[in-house]
Order: sequence, then C-alpha cells, then structure tokens
Amino acid sequence: MTNSVKTPNGRLAGKVAVITGGATGMGRATALAFAEEGAKVSIFDIQGGEGQKTVDMIRDAGGEAAFFHADVTKDAEINQAFDDALETFGPYNVLFNHAGTIIVKPLHETTEDEYDWLMDVNVKSAFLTCRRAVKDMSANGGGSIVITSSIAAELGYALESVYCMSKGAVLQLARTISTEYRDSGIRCNAVCPGFVETALCVGRVFGSKCGLN
Repeated sequence: MTNSVKTPNGRLAGKVAVITGGATGMGRATALAFAEEGAKVSIFDIQGGEGQKTVDMIRDAGGEAAFFHADVTKDAEINQAFDDALETFGPYNVLFNHAGTIIVKPLHETTEDEYDWLMDVNVKSAFLTCRRAVKDMSANGGGSIVITSSIAAELGYALESVYCMSKGAVLQLARTISTEYRDSGIRCNAVCPGFVETALCVGRVFGSKCGLN
C-alpha cells in the first residue's frame, strides 16, 4: 500500500484515533487511511518495529502518529499505553479495536492453553480496551468505537471453532456497548470482514497458529 499526503480538511480532521493491532495488515491500512483523512493516530501493538514503520509512513506523508508498545491482553500495559497516548495527543474520540489472531485446527485437537491464548487475544483484549475507552469517552463528550469481528461471527467454519466463538463474543460486545453507552454520546459498530490477504490470512492457510494481525 502506498501512503498519500494527509488531508487537512478530511473527514477525520481534528479527530484523535487509537488503533490496537495497528502495526501491520488491516490495522496498518486503517492507520494510514485515518491519517490520510486528517486524524492523529496512536498505534498500540506488540510489534515494535512494524509499529514504528507504520508511524514513519504516516509522518512521511505529513500526518501525525505515535507508537505505544502494549500487550493488549494485559490491563496494566493497556492503561499505560492509553495514558501515554493521552499525554501525546490529548483526549481521543475514536477507537479501532482491531488486535486479534487465529488458530486453525480441529476442535478435538485444540488444547486448553490454545483456547485460553486465543480468547485472551481476541476477547479479553477487547474487553480491557473498550472498558478503558468508554470511561474516557464518557468523560470527554463521547466518541466512536469500531471493533473488528469477522464473518466467522455469524457463520461457522471448519477448523476454526474457537476463533468463531471469539469473534461472536466481540460482535456481541459491540452491540451491547452501542446500547449501554449511547446516552454518553458513544457510537459502537463492528466490522465483519471475510478473507483479506494479509500475513495473518496467509498464516491461517499454511500454519496452525498465527501472531497478531
């Protein structure tokens, strides 16, 4: 993907966005698109080198971005990243909760450790991130939250039982946030993509356990 010059009067001009899992793949594409539309972008990810690369791409195009290392399954690291992002760009009004991963293998071969790991990365991380975001946004006049679910939240796929479970969970999280916090000025939506050609998608075809997307 090529990055283009930031649009001073873009649709997101004046907005501050936090993107989890924004170092690579769809997260990176979203970070670049948000910056192109004028948003200041904070990227939370465990992939430091790739995260900084995304930041550099945005800055080289005239945008504003910063990277904050965070394991999104750890509450302390999430809160520290949010605190640092607030200090850097001030209050944020957009959260794109994208961090996630997948395991592709038969249900009867899936271990308890693998289940715990996948649910931590896909579901617990969304809980921790959104819990912090609704608190901050409620105090600052509202905002918009987008959670990456999947077409797998609505359809069952062979060899992806736990993944489908996890994406169903975050889809329901989006629905409940949109109801519970609407009076606080917070919108919440989920996107449910199908197969997208990223490193994660390649991994799901050729390997059984992939890293963060």
